Parts: sequence; C-alpha cells; structure tokens
Amino acid sequence: MNFFKKWYTYQKERFPIATYGLYIFSIVFGTFCFATESKNWIMLIPMFVVTLLQFLMVRIVDEFKDFEEDSKYRPYRPVPRGLVSLKELGILGGICAVIQIGLTAILNLKGLIYLSLVWIFFAIMSKSFFIKKLVDKHILLEVTLDEFLMPLLVLYLSTFVTTISVKLIPFLILSYLGSWIVEIARKVRCKEDEENGVKTYTAVFGIPKATTIVVVLEALIMLMQYYILGTKYIIPILALYVLINIPNLLFIIKENKKFAKMVGLLANMYLILVYVSMLAKIIG
Repeated sequence: MNFFKKWYTYQKERFPIATYGLYIFSIVFGTFCFATESKNWIMLIPMFVVTLLQFLMVRIVDEFKDFEEDSKYRPYRPVPRGLVSLKELGILGGICAVIQIGLTAILNLKGLIYLSLVWIFFAIMSKSFFIKKLVDKHILLEVTLDEFLMPLLVLYLSTFVTTISVKLIPFLILSYLGSWIVEIARKVRCKEDEENGVKTYTAVFGIPKATTIVVVLEALIMLMQYYILGTKYIIPILALYVLINIPNLLFIIKENKKFAKMVGLLANMYLILVYVSMLAKIIG
C-alpha cells in the first residue's frame, strides 16, 4: 500500500477528518463568537488548525495506550493489523506539536503559556493521572478527569481573540459538559453490538442508565446555553433539546440498533448546533 493510501485509510478508520472536522470547527467557531473582542474572522483558521492537531494528538496517544488491549480484542484496527506503526504515529504527533508551537508563537505569543498547560494536562492524562487501576475500575471517574482537557483547550483558543478573564467561565463549563456528552454518547450501544473486552457505558450501566446520563447532560448544556444567550432564545433552545432527545428516549424504551446509533450522532449534532448558536453573542 502506498504512503498516501495508507494514511488515508488510517484517517478514515480512526480519525475521519470530515466528521471530526465539522465538530472541531464548531468548537472553534463557538469559542470565537463567545470570546472575541476584535471580530477578526481570519483567526478562525489558525484556531481550527491547532485544535484539529490537538484532537489528532489525543487519538495518537490513545493508540499507544490501547495497543495491548486492541491487539487482544480488536486486531482489526489499523495499528494491531500493521497498517501503521506506533513509531510512525509518534513522528506524526511530533509534527503536530511543532506546527502548534509555530502557529502560536507567530500569531499568539501569549498563548504559549496556555498551550503548555494543555500539554501538561494532556501528558498527565496520557498516564491515567498515575492512578490507572482506579480509573480503569471507575469509568465515570475517568471521564470526569479526562474531560477537563476541553476547557483547557478552549482557554488556550480564547487567547487568540481575547484577554483571559472570568467572563469565559460559562463557556468553559459548557465545553466541559459537551466533552462529557461526546465521550459517553460514542460508547452507547445496543446489546448485539457490544464487544468482548470493550468497556462501554451501556455495558457498565445498562442502556436505560447510560442513555439517561446523556439526556441529563444535554439538559445541563441547554441550561448553560440559556444562561449565555438569554431569554430571547428560550423557545429555539428548548425546541432543539426536545427534538434531539426524542430518539434517546425511544432507545431507552426499544433498545434497538437504529436508535443506538442515533444517540451518538444526535449528541454530536446537538453540540455542533449549540456551539454555532454562540453566533447570537455577536449578532445580538
């Protein structure tokens, strides 16, 4: 397999840029709209690039962390089956880091401090906070700790367009809750799709409890969206929440494969729309 086909196959299976890119851009767009002081829209480009690269670095580190488990339970994945090697992924991760540093140093020198905070937390997270046995045992503890990466990333992104202050706190909370939703919803499955050795939220808690967690988290996101945007937008905020959660409730009742897939898909769609709704902060 040639070089380009190999990496195209890898991204298709493990980091689909079209899918991830839309979600990542919505985070960047939402951060820009909430935080910007200058309305310099061109800054969306470097903000998107550094965020995409950070997400890719998370994927790469996960490949290292999960290699033994994947080799045992999921040998069909690209690394265990030999499509790409951990060494090649390590080099790719290094390139991502260099580009992030370069763009930040050129366009947002003060942001290097916050980028270093992201990386320090990321490094600790990659070591399972040095309590691997504990986080492996308690799946909610793992997600509680891991998802602090998102508000740190948003804090770093904000430095491209504003001065850091307490005004960012509501959006940081929203980003933290949103990261929870994505992580949990992507590991919600129907019974026939559960895999041996793969720890999903539905496997641990059962379908009703796992899906209810998603519904509750989306309710908290709705409240934060209302707090940020105000009473003027209460009807579309409520309508969006209700429409998104109808399939979630149907999955709790019917527990079938079709609705299981919709939980993850709609969770991402909901967050994209919530982040894009931050445009209201600019247009009034």
